[in-house]
Amino acid sequence: MKTTTWMLLLAATLSSTQAFAQMENETELKLRAGGFAEGERDLGLGGDEESSEFFGEIHGSLFTQYAPGFSTKLRVQAFYSTGEVFLNTDETPQPSDEYIALREAWIDIGAMTSFPGEVLRLGRQRIRDDDALWYDDDAVAARWAFDTTLLQASLGVAQQLEGFRTDDAGVDKDQEDRFYVFGDIGTQFRPGHFVELRLANAGDDVDLEEEQMRDEPERDRDRSLTWVGLAVHSDYYNESALEQVAYWAEVMGVMGDEEYVIQPDPVLGGPVTFDQRDVNGVAGSFAMRFRPSLQTPAQFGFMYSLGSGGVDGSGESERFEQTGLQSNRSRFTGTRSQIHRFSEAAQFELTNLHVGTVFLSFPAEVFDISLVAHQFQRDAEAFSVESRGLRVDPEPGGDDDIGRSYDIVVARYFEGFDRVILRDSGPSGVLRLRASLFEPGDAYASNADSTYRAILEMSWKL
Repeated sequence: MKTTTWMLLLAATLSSTQAFAQMENETELKLRAGGFAEGERDLGLGGDEESSEFFGEIHGSLFTQYAPGFSTKLRVQAFYSTGEVFLNTDETPQPSDEYIALREAWIDIGAMTSFPGEVLRLGRQRIRDDDALWYDDDAVAARWAFDTTLLQASLGVAQQLEGFRTDDAGVDKDQEDRFYVFGDIGTQFRPGHFVELRLANAGDDVDLEEEQMRDEPERDRDRSLTWVGLAVHSDYYNESALEQVAYWAEVMGVMGDEEYVIQPDPVLGGPVTFDQRDVNGVAGSFAMRFRPSLQTPAQFGFMYSLGSGGVDGSGESERFEQTGLQSNRSRFTGTRSQIHRFSEAAQFELTNLHVGTVFLSFPAEVFDISLVAHQFQRDAEAFSVESRGLRVDPEPGGDDDIGRSYDIVVARYFEGFDRVILRDSGPSGVLRLRASLFEPGDAYASNADSTYRAILEMSWKL
């Protein structure tokens, strides 16, 4: 079904409930414009060039409360850019042509049980966790959530069906025909301290033999993976918290199996073959943030994250990969600015990677500043890493030193410092600069150059 047809059906479903007697509408219009510049994404090793573009977009939202425990939301985006850019709210390259996209269209049904804070959300929605290492993306989903004083839990199913855009842009190829079941449960075991268990399963529906018969095959793996994670934290990602010491510690594992394609020898030739193997990968994330004085808006902290890579002696994969719904953007520096956990310029994924991070931040009422430095290393030197910001891989079998990154994010906030409507927090206007420099390490070719990425943008909510 075409994207425009889906958009019309969902919009009609939401608008058809206007017959409710008591109804409250809240609307929001968000304007955003800015400039984007980046260096050579292949680190000077290929034909990439520096680029700079401008972009603008409009988000329109309608939140309707029909009755206690029953509400809907519709959010539409109109976007235009002068060329291919990366936006922080949508990490796929944007084409130069304009488009209109349906970002959210859901129904909330509450009070199905006696639990307070219980709601079932159906439709296209943003699935997000505070750390964004598991989820932060749009999907068609059904999610049942509980949020009480002592218990927070959710259970859901989801699938990324298509881009829901008028230019028919689809989802990432690895996300096509992939179905998710996910859930979490957490509790506050003492005031200000929490423990949380997260689980997710994702299964592909890919016929690899049929895929390889296409002129340009797009898929080379068929996976069935399960993730398990256990976290202990002090509400670390809550930028409003005033504790002098905040922490987050989580261990994660992925297990399952995958069928994969083996390409023939480029010299000897031969047919494409297929094989299967088990997958068992591990990952972890630890962070601490310190605020020496509650009267002084200054914080500092460090983070360490790792994701395993490689294969063992029996050929079993030890490669950890994230769920595919992650963005890796969070407020880990303790400000209102969401920053990429693994470099704004390189945008690494937590696969075959060790990351050491230190930061200094200054949160205040009308501004915030974050200074971040990363050091990257490979877990298995014979294997590559995953990146959304680079178009070149480290040399196989080379050094484990991936490189370093230095990020600065500066934001200036304007009037209306209230919790604005549609359950979104923040001021009415924001002027924000994101700038990042990535210096490749010895794992890349000796003639690899540094690259950068910078965005200056202004957004305003009406």
